[in-house]
Amino acid sequence: MDYQVLALKWRPQRFEDVVGQDHVTQVIAGAIEQDRVANAYLFSGPRGCGKTTVARILAKALNCEKGPTREPCGECESCKSIAVGNNFAVQEIDAASTGGVDDIRDLRVRVGYSSMEGRYRVVILDEAHQISKEGNNALLKTLEEPPSNVVFVLATTEYDKIIPTIRSRCQRYAFRLLRSEEIAGRIEHIAGSESIELGEGVSMALGRKAEGSMRDGLTLFDQSVSSLGKKFELDALIDLLGLPRYEHYFDLTDAIIQRDGAAALKALDASLDAGGTPSDFVMGLAVHFRNLLVMHMNEQLLDGELPAEDLATCKRLAAEFKDEDLLYLTRLSGDRAEQIRRASQPRILAEAFVVELTRYEKRALLSEVLSILKGSGQAVPSPESPVSRRNPGTGGGSKATGRRPGLKSSPPSLVSSPQPPAASASPQANYALSRSGLEAAWQTFVGAVKQSSMIKGQFLDKAKPGGVDREAFTLHLDGHFRTLLDNHEDRLLLQDKFREIFGEGRTVRFMAPEDEVAPEAAAPRVSQTRADDARRERSLQEHSDNALVADLLKKFDGEIVEDR
Repeated sequence: MDYQVLALKWRPQRFEDVVGQDHVTQVIAGAIEQDRVANAYLFSGPRGCGKTTVARILAKALNCEKGPTREPCGECESCKSIAVGNNFAVQEIDAASTGGVDDIRDLRVRVGYSSMEGRYRVVILDEAHQISKEGNNALLKTLEEPPSNVVFVLATTEYDKIIPTIRSRCQRYAFRLLRSEEIAGRIEHIAGSESIELGEGVSMALGRKAEGSMRDGLTLFDQSVSSLGKKFELDALIDLLGLPRYEHYFDLTDAIIQRDGAAALKALDASLDAGGTPSDFVMGLAVHFRNLLVMHMNEQLLDGELPAEDLATCKRLAAEFKDEDLLYLTRLSGDRAEQIRRASQPRILAEAFVVELTRYEKRALLSEVLSILKGSGQAVPSPESPVSRRNPGTGGGSKATGRRPGLKSSPPSLVSSPQPPAASASPQANYALSRSGLEAAWQTFVGAVKQSSMIKGQFLDKAKPGGVDREAFTLHLDGHFRTLLDNHEDRLLLQDKFREIFGEGRTVRFMAPEDEVAPEAAAPRVSQTRADDARRERSLQEHSDNALVADLLKKFDGEIVEDR
């Protein structure tokens, strides 16, 4: 027999052989036992996690000579022919290339004929989200009322692109990404059966590199065996695949703690010189900070993901950070990895980023600020509002945000002898909260959005700034681009960037260019606005009379504002 790659040779042939998808396989096997097989299934999930494999096992279970059964024998002619892909009762169709209306109409005709090779016809539509609009329309009626012996299985990596009318006609099963230790366990099982000797840490390194895809893990394993032979160690694997070594992340983290930019650059250079790419290194850094965060929460959750000695080092490093720090660093590294991947000079951006990390602002809680004042003998509350402060040694200012009404201040460093705060160069000092201010800040605002998402920033290029009121800032945008940006996630992005530039938050309001309201149209709202102002002034006056609040305002040179 010709050589088979390991991913095909060791493809699961029974439900119990599928790794990490018990929530799917057990339910389907139970439905077969109870003779409750649906006419259409929708398998969604990331690539290489077993969607098509489970569809084939379903076909075998339905057509096995001993079935329908949850445990196909694997020995009968039906099982063997389905396993090698030449059973006429099972059709696998790539919707990416044959998802047009004519292809689907032809499929409707074919499924109407009974097969001579099995009691069920099983149609597997891979990449089903790529079926054309007309093809979906042609498929709808067939999915709703197929012949009694036909089962459709639609597999997709992009569930949200499956139209609702198709979804409603299918039973959906969501496949998940596999954990590193699950992939590593499968690799070790195959290695034992193939007489391949793996050094310590090899299987886990392959599992992490696979990023949740069993197929990717086995492909990398196959590549490693082809290049290194049937016995190799972790160092050889790292050199072959250009994997970042964990000690590089540990060295970089130590550099961040010590605020040593030169040491951070050395850690990056060591990883890149070993064959890694800048974007892979920074994405791996996001995973590393995630590991430190998980270590903070519950170190047992990392059991099996890292070697014992790496777990000990992670525990030491995690003790140097707070949850707020690690959340920030994880998100920042993930965002920057995507930017670096698209950059024309990725190494330069990666170098700038690791130096930036050694100067990042630590996070704290307002309760920590208040606890310092507690030494004066005053009784203070314990609000859990987030505070951003400079890392020790930077001499920068702080920013505190409380609940409504809250404190907005720029206190000096919290030391025994306070020094006057440095002059602020924040963007909000340059722009007024008005239409003219928004127009003046427009390019800065668009540029800030592009730093987080180039695509969203390009959409925003099509917009024009509108007005700013007490509740929202207005963007004028035509219908197509307004639809692309008018969702919860993108609204939060725009609101965050507005707060960064102006120092105060507002919601975002989208309007068509022709819907701009003339100033006189807002006149009927004047009386309500005055009433809101009076209520707000009364509320702020009540808080300014509080002795503790007055002391905070004096110490931090702050003012009371309403937090929206």
